Amino acid sequence: MNMKTVFPQFFTHTFISIFLIITLLVSFSACNKKPKPVFDLASKGSEVVASYNDSTPQVVYYYKLDKNGKPTQEKVGVAEFYQNKQPYISGGLKNNKREGRWNAFFPDGSVQTEAFYIDGEPDGDYIVYRENGNMIYKGHFNHGICDGTWYFYYPNGSEERKIVADENTIACESCPKCRKLKYN
Repeated sequence: MNMKTVFPQFFTHTFISIFLIITLLVSFSACNKKPKPVFDLASKGSEVVASYNDSTPQVVYYYKLDKNGKPTQEKVGVAEFYQNKQPYISGGLKNNKREGRWNAFFPDGSVQTEAFYIDGEPDGDYIVYRENGNMIYKGHFNHGICDGTWYFYYPNGSEERKIVADENTIACESCPKCRKLKYN
C-alpha cells in the first residue's frame, strides 16, 4: 500500500465521519429549539388593539397584505403578549376563527400548548406542556372531537396512562363528545 492511496481514503472517511457528527448535532439541537410564535410584534400589517398601562402591547391583530404590501381589513392572526413582551398566545385567523398553528407560552417564552385549528375547531395533534418542558398530555382532534389514543404524563415525564378516545370514553374532557358523556 502506498501513501498516495492511503491518504485520500483516510481523508474521505474522516471527512464523512465529521460531516455525520455535525449533521447529528445540528439535528439534535434543532429538535430542542422552542417554537417561535406564529406572529410577533415586528410583523407587517399589525395593529395594537390593547396595551398595558406602560404602553407595552397586550393584544395585536395582524392583517393580510395586498399586492403593494399594504394591510387590508382581513385579519389573518392575533397575538397576546405578557407585559414583559413575551408572547402569551398566538395563531392564525380565517373569518375571525382560529385557523392553522396556535401556540400558548409561559412567561419565559417556553411553549405551554401546541395545537392546530381548522375553522375554529382543534384539528390534529394537541400537546400541553409543564413549565419544566415535560408533557402533561398529548392527543388528537378530528374536527373538534378528540379521537385516537391520548397520553397523560406524570410531572417527571413518565407516562401515567393512555386513553383511547372512542365514542363512549371521556379523553380530553373539553370537546362536545366528552362534555356530553361527562354530564350524562
